[in-house]
Amino acid sequence: MIVKGIDLSLNVELVAKIKPLKSKVYLIDKPSSIQKTIASFPAIKSTFRTYEFPFSDKDKIQKAVETALKVDLPISFESVSYDYILKTYKDKTFVFCVIAKKEDVQNLKNVDILDSEVFALLRIARFLNLKNINILHFSDGYIVEVFVKDSFIKKVRILKNIENIPENTLLSGDIPEKFENYPKLKVENILPKYNVAYGLLLKMLDDTGIDLLHKSNKDIFVKLLKGAFYLFLSVLVLSIAIWFKVFTLKKQIKYVKEKEKEIFVKAFNYLGTIFDPLEQAKSKLLMLKNKDKYKEDTIDILNFIGIDLSKLNNVELFKITISQNRFIIKGTAKSIREIEMLKNFLSKKYNAKIEETVNTPKGEVRFTISGDIS
Repeated sequence: MIVKGIDLSLNVELVAKIKPLKSKVYLIDKPSSIQKTIASFPAIKSTFRTYEFPFSDKDKIQKAVETALKVDLPISFESVSYDYILKTYKDKTFVFCVIAKKEDVQNLKNVDILDSEVFALLRIARFLNLKNINILHFSDGYIVEVFVKDSFIKKVRILKNIENIPENTLLSGDIPEKFENYPKLKVENILPKYNVAYGLLLKMLDDTGIDLLHKSNKDIFVKLLKGAFYLFLSVLVLSIAIWFKVFTLKKQIKYVKEKEKEIFVKAFNYLGTIFDPLEQAKSKLLMLKNKDKYKEDTIDILNFIGIDLSKLNNVELFKITISQNRFIIKGTAKSIREIEMLKNFLSKKYNAKIEETVNTPKGEVRFTISGDIS
């Protein structure tokens, strides 16, 4: 990735090819294209706050910081842009917050990430493995003093000038000639004046810092929104595919059943209604050679049932059992009333009664009627 780091205060910049997997930064003089631009917001245009909370939940911290800023700031909360970093230690969370005027932030164009120069200096210290150090950075018309403790910013001061350099302090930025011999915050082959610009490039390797533009959060939201849309689209396509598969399968099953029916009719040379227990029973009895009393009673019963069924269109029989002294009829009807009508009709000649009625899932009533043959 080709990244440009711009120090807006000293008006200097560096361009580098970043390789995160190798943790390497390769400076480039004439890049063909820039993929990301990171700028440093001047500390003199910022104000800083530090907070300490007895909890680590990020949502609670966000609300607590917002509430604290509304109390602390002498200007309208809606007129500022702010961002912060956290450091959790045991059961405490330390917050370092950077606040800027929203107007100043919005005036910056062609910038992907807007960090603070204090975090660019912090990343330089972390890169050099300096966990506890004070940094004096000489910028354009002001000096930034950054106190680093345990690789976290403890305090920041903005100075107009300085006469004496404190102990355990490294110099950075556009260092005056009178302080040239003091220890410097220096990365190999990088002049101290370019420290902030180089620290901005290091953001691709060390994400410690802020973004006053909050573009990263917006990008995450857009990605989540796109992800949700593509997930919905995938589910929709999958649902359509499953529906089409089921529809096709039903069509194939229907086709197979029709073919089976054709084969059955051709094999048995039968053109009438297939499964009519009443007609089948009567036909079989008429084919019997023995003309005994049992046969005559049975045919009489079947004929009698047939007369009744002609009056009841919503009654279907699927099983008729006739013994020497008893008959059992099983079938379905649309309602109990029709079953009662069938039973009453049979009772005119036989001692008939309803043995069972059961409601089916299709809304019909399955029934069993028995009777004695006198």
